[in-house]
This record gives sequence, C-alpha cells and structure tokens, in this order.
Amino acid sequence: MTRLTQNTRYDNDSLAKGRHSELIAITALLANGWTVLEPAVPDVYDLAIVRPGETEIKRVQVKTASVRERLGTEWLTVTGRRNGKKTYTVDEVDYMIGVHDGVAYMFACRGITDYWFKLAELDAKTTKLDASIANIGEALL
Repeated sequence: MTRLTQNTRYDNDSLAKGRHSELIAITALLANGWTVLEPAVPDVYDLAIVRPGETEIKRVQVKTASVRERLGTEWLTVTGRRNGKKTYTVDEVDYMIGVHDGVAYMFACRGITDYWFKLAELDAKTTKLDASIANIGEALL
C-alpha cells in the first residue's frame, strides 16, 4: 500500500497542473492548425509540432505561467528552467508555451532562465493561441 504524505500530494498537484497546461497547449495548437506529437518516452521537450504539408518538426516545452507585479507593472512570467534547475537551450527546444488562465502563449526559446512579458505588450511579444473550436476552420485555410 502506498502511503500518501504531504510531499506526495504536492508532487501530484504539481504534475496535475503541468499536465493540465500541456492539454490546454495541445488543444490550442490543434485549433491553430498544428499537428501535435507527444514523445513516447520522457524527453527534454513536451511536444513536437508540425504544420500539415510541411516536414520541419518544432520542439515545444510547456510551462504554467504566472502573473507578477513589479514596480507597478503586471508581467506574465514563464520559467525557462527544468524543475527549477537547468535552463532549456535553443538546441533542445524551439518554442516555449506559457499557459495562464486557460490561454496559451507561444514564443521562441532563447535559452534564458525566465521570460517576462508586460501584460500590455503580450500580444506583440507572443503568439496567443486561440483554442476555440470555431478557430479550427480558419487555421486550416
């Protein structure tokens, strides 16, 4: 019998949040015309994506994003680190997706520890992926 501890519950909560963010990202990518692949075994990236009719596969790391206030400005922050440690490099990951409040924001991996985006400039600095089913027809045109 497995004994649940406070750490077990924390780990499960963290895993559930991470998987929830991945599922939102998958839905948003599909709605925007991407084909989405998941590695059969754990890898540095969470997803691989490709546009239908194209052959170049892009690797994607999905992270749960947070909003922080700093000096009176609100920022969307996304960690660029694995489990809070080693930074994802551009050789390992092509795109990062930060998920906040059910919305996925995609941007190029730059190999830095943390990504900060002013909320007022979010649309200019990231690609907001609309996950609505109505978007699917437009994305595939």
